[in-house]
Amino acid sequence: MPEMISTRVSHDPIFMQNGNMANLTNLSRKRYLQKKRILFHLYYKGQLSNPEICKLTNMSSPSIQKLLSELIGENLVREEGIGQSIGGRRPLMFGINAPARFVVGVNIGHSTTEIGVFDLTNKLVGTIQFFRRQLENSQAFVDALHREVLQVLAKAKVTDDQLLGIGIAITGLTDPRSGSSYSHLNFSEKSVKALFEEKFGKPVFTDNDARLMALGEYVFGSAVGHENVLCVNIGSGIGMGMILNGKLYQGHSGFAGEFGHIKIQEEGQLCRCGKNGCLETVASGDALTRMALAAVAAGKPTMLSNHTTDLGCNTIIDAAHQGDQVAIDLIAQIGAFLGQGLSTLIHLFNPETIILGGHMARAQQFLLDPVHQTLNKYTIGQIKNATRLVTSTLGDKAAVMGALALVMEHVFEDLSLN
Repeated sequence: MPEMISTRVSHDPIFMQNGNMANLTNLSRKRYLQKKRILFHLYYKGQLSNPEICKLTNMSSPSIQKLLSELIGENLVREEGIGQSIGGRRPLMFGINAPARFVVGVNIGHSTTEIGVFDLTNKLVGTIQFFRRQLENSQAFVDALHREVLQVLAKAKVTDDQLLGIGIAITGLTDPRSGSSYSHLNFSEKSVKALFEEKFGKPVFTDNDARLMALGEYVFGSAVGHENVLCVNIGSGIGMGMILNGKLYQGHSGFAGEFGHIKIQEEGQLCRCGKNGCLETVASGDALTRMALAAVAAGKPTMLSNHTTDLGCNTIIDAAHQGDQVAIDLIAQIGAFLGQGLSTLIHLFNPETIILGGHMARAQQFLLDPVHQTLNKYTIGQIKNATRLVTSTLGDKAAVMGALALVMEHVFEDLSLN
């Protein structure tokens, strides 16, 4: 597939943002928004009949039929056959044309990048592609990621004109409003959003990985139907996304959720943030790896001794599932510290659900059991008992699917402004 090197961001005609509609006449703008509202309901509700769309949009049946015909002609909507009768003739059903457009979701971690391509029914095309690459603060990293996304798009047989937009989750301090990261890819004055929009010539939206994990869980996963949810992302570090009163909470400056940097030890280790004793230094995947290396060096009997050159979070969790007592004990230590931090969150937010995600979520009960024990010790029972503690159902896909949801929120944002 040819490389997309446009320096201008092209917007799909039916998915323009408000700023791109300045040159439309009032009639064209009205018609554009009417068609977009139909697409909105088909995207979020699935197949609908003409009468159902009429009720949702407060428009007449002839108007809806004309708009649907235009959308079918534009290949954005298709007829889906005859639906069930609700008293009278069985209605013709319409649905969004899934392969008409595609969205790319990207999750940039410290050492791996995950890339997924989704159609307009949120179906993953193929599988999530993993690329092992150390996150570097350089143009070379941007160029490499651009090539990897193009590689994934080519494998999925998605052309440039079918690409609707790209959502990027990135670890660290990220301002979703400006698209800037204050932790990574800040080597120039350009934001992460601007860097990648220049490469792809398509709209790019970005946010912190933990917040997008929360959005992914809220739209597609364990948080569906819940209004107050905390999603803790435990990978090499620790982040958190918050759904409060049904909305993704970003905070005053867009930096809400830095759960990994609450102080947990008075004289603790130096954290990557420059402070001492952060939760991240004792309850993250990196902390688990460090503790495991120390256990191996101390000569403790463990199968981890066979993995000194490739010892990481996943290897330790695999060992625990195979019954390795050292690995089980180390994960229990992580869980105890994590429970201390979570007890504070439960008292502050009184959430319906706390979702543990990221690489550590694979530990399942080896992590959950010590967390529960610590919560019993430090948390008021009446508040704790009202909180459901679960591991992510989306697993490694959570942040990538959150990036998908972020793009689609922006696709339809102009409807909420009219």
